[in-house]
Amino acid sequence: MLKKWMIPSAALFILAACNDENIGELVFEDWEAAVEIEQEISTIQEPLSEREQQESEWYQEMLELSEVEEIEPLSEEAVTSAEERRDLMEEEQQIIETSYDQFHESSEHVDQMEEEKQQAADRVFEAMEERYEAYQDLHDQYITSIDEDITLYEMIASESVEIEELQEQHDTVNEMYSMIADKNNAFNDATEEFNEEKTNFYSTADLNVVDEEE
Repeated sequence: MLKKWMIPSAALFILAACNDENIGELVFEDWEAAVEIEQEISTIQEPLSEREQQESEWYQEMLELSEVEEIEPLSEEAVTSAEERRDLMEEEQQIIETSYDQFHESSEHVDQMEEEKQQAADRVFEAMEERYEAYQDLHDQYITSIDEDITLYEMIASESVEIEELQEQHDTVNEMYSMIADKNNAFNDATEEFNEEKTNFYSTADLNVVDEEE
């Protein structure tokens, strides 16, 4: 799998003796609603991974064939699969945008908090912005890699392609994968930082919160 997605940690608010809703709880609700929205990405990751794996198998099979008539059907299948990955990535980006907008619904509540809590919340917003930018970099790189994959699949089915040209495109694709791995790591690092700052805010805001995985 080319991308390994890290979703922000989800948390549960444990009601204390007093059930009065405060500003911190409103912020919590907006942020955890954003996390819940992003959980939908898990439904995209599996079909995305399956297509990546299938394309890799088709490509290896194409390399072992010598007749263009045999290669063409596999090439067409691989191109179709790559285009389907592009569609899945657009779905993924829409989920990220929706989650991002939901997260920022909390801004009006944060503005009403005392200074110490506002500062803690601001650090969460900064971490979110870094994560959002890291995602955009990852998304753009992945889309570029799809274009390069399609070029490779079409080249291998061409009667006029030179072996040197094919090798050069193969190297380009491998370079794309390496860049995706780097950007994926940066995104996951940003996610970890976001989780830490979010947990710190909940503590600063005196919210009785536990990780859902606990």
